[in-house]
Amino acid sequence: MSRPSKIARLPHETREQLNRRLLDNQPANSILSWLSAMSDVQALLDAEFDGVAITEQNLSDWRHGPFRHWQTRQEALNLVHALQDQDGLAHKDLAGPLSEKLVRWAALQYAATAQALLDAQADPATHWSRLRELCADVARLRRSDLAAERVGLEREWLALEKNINETQKEKDFWAWTKRPDIREKLYPNKKGLGLSAATRKRIEREFGLLSYPRKPLRIKADPGKSC
Repeated sequence: MSRPSKIARLPHETREQLNRRLLDNQPANSILSWLSAMSDVQALLDAEFDGVAITEQNLSDWRHGPFRHWQTRQEALNLVHALQDQDGLAHKDLAGPLSEKLVRWAALQYAATAQALLDAQADPATHWSRLRELCADVARLRRSDLAAERVGLEREWLALEKNINETQKEKDFWAWTKRPDIREKLYPNKKGLGLSAATRKRIEREFGLLSYPRKPLRIKADPGKSC
């Protein structure tokens, strides 16, 4: 395995500051002077690289390798933040999840670039050739859109099918509870609750609770009083 470079062995925060200086196009001698003045950098060089300082060649190798990867990553992060910023690129036409925003943004960029390329072609034959190339790219983009729509429809169908299955399961459950054998298991003591009509009549008769019709009371008239 190759030995890590001097700059790759620097602390993360030091590498971040170095990348920002490179992004600002600071001169190489200024960056090397800044690095050599840091005590932790010198301690690392003494411990792992026999005290050999970071050279301009080391800085150039870093600029054309890891720095470019860092720069690409930063541009991607800035784009993501811009797409989510209401004061930035977060236009109403770019609403939706981040992945959809990126797709729409790329499509808009493609359309703008395609228009510029076509406008720059004065020769009709070259213009026609470039337009055919762009049509092929648009066809590929359209296929990806159709694939995304198909996935969306499949998800909606699965959700609908799940809802239908759950509704049917509920109906089947309540129908199952109405089966006589199941009701007997669910309500084992239901038959023993309450009194039968014959038992209630016998109790009413034994305790005189039945309301038998009574003979009308006859009030005798007082001979000394007239009506």
